[in-house]
Amino acid sequence: MRKKLIVVGPTPPPHHGVSLFTTNLINSDFKRYFKIILLDTADRRTKPNMGRFDIVNIYLGVKHLLKLFMLFLIYRAEILYVPISQNIPGFFRDGLFILIGKAFRASVVIHLHGGIFDRFYENTPHLFKRFIEFTLSKIDRAIVLCERFANIFKGLVPAEKVRVVNNGIDCAISEERFKDRVRRKRDSKKKVLFLGTLDKRKGFIDIIRAVPYIIKHNKNVEFVIAGKWHFQEDREEAIRLIKKFDIGDYVKFPGVVSGSEKWDLFLGSDLFVFPTHFIEGQPLVVLEAMMAGLPIVATPMGCLECMLKEGLNGFFTDGSPEDIAEKIVYLLQNKGLREKISEYNRKEFLEKYTWNKCVENLVKVIKEV
Repeated sequence: MRKKLIVVGPTPPPHHGVSLFTTNLINSDFKRYFKIILLDTADRRTKPNMGRFDIVNIYLGVKHLLKLFMLFLIYRAEILYVPISQNIPGFFRDGLFILIGKAFRASVVIHLHGGIFDRFYENTPHLFKRFIEFTLSKIDRAIVLCERFANIFKGLVPAEKVRVVNNGIDCAISEERFKDRVRRKRDSKKKVLFLGTLDKRKGFIDIIRAVPYIIKHNKNVEFVIAGKWHFQEDREEAIRLIKKFDIGDYVKFPGVVSGSEKWDLFLGSDLFVFPTHFIEGQPLVVLEAMMAGLPIVATPMGCLECMLKEGLNGFFTDGSPEDIAEKIVYLLQNKGLREKISEYNRKEFLEKYTWNKCVENLVKVIKEV
């Protein structure tokens, strides 16, 4: 008989990593192993409202806490799964979720999708630290995204309760399409791709600054920077730099891409650049680049440091325009190396980062409790 499991988490809209993960999870083979009861914690407003103390968030928090209490009363679930926040309002709610679960004698599994929980804990007021310590002492398992974060709960959760489960995505690019990309005659222009939120902290401005260095060595190159603008000032800076360096013919902004348009963009590119300044969790866009077999130039931030191996998946950069340019030029000049890395990244993705693999590992952790 399947155990009853309450999954806490948002569903889209808005679309972001955790909401997409929750949706994929409840619609996956996960439901073959557990009877899933969803507590949808979505705030249908835009992402900037997440983690703030305002009247709507307080209302939603109270509503979701009462609903969880009622779900336990009705279903008597044996397991509670909670993705935890890295801000005070969010974790206060999540901590109360944990305590409600333990009050009903449920096993509690938390899932950290980010990578700054240790910093968050260190920077919280003394009284809230005690709340974090108390609630985390009640959990049965804590899931993190990679080995680098295995000690992120040090002093809060015993090491024997922490498990690593990599993110995963559906393999939207078939083996046939991947091989066709490798076989077909490529456009004479080499394409360098960045895809993500167009936020300066993600490093796309550094790519623009690197372009003048790169075109000194290779003018047969095009830079595609795809995604949604996050701040108007970043957009203005990008436009100003493109005019200053006179590189408008080399840099393209296709906007938000999704579905087949996104996969065509990946398959039509020669390498992927992600020089983020964030301590990333495990960016899905990097997994998508691996699925497409693209060599990757990235900063060693968050899980990227242990996901990517220097020279095998691509190269690490220190994030400076000069170093980004050096790594890109080297890869563009070495077709054989690009092809070797392409095959390696595709194989690595299929072995470690498919959605089925992610679900399989999640099921193992939850069955332990």
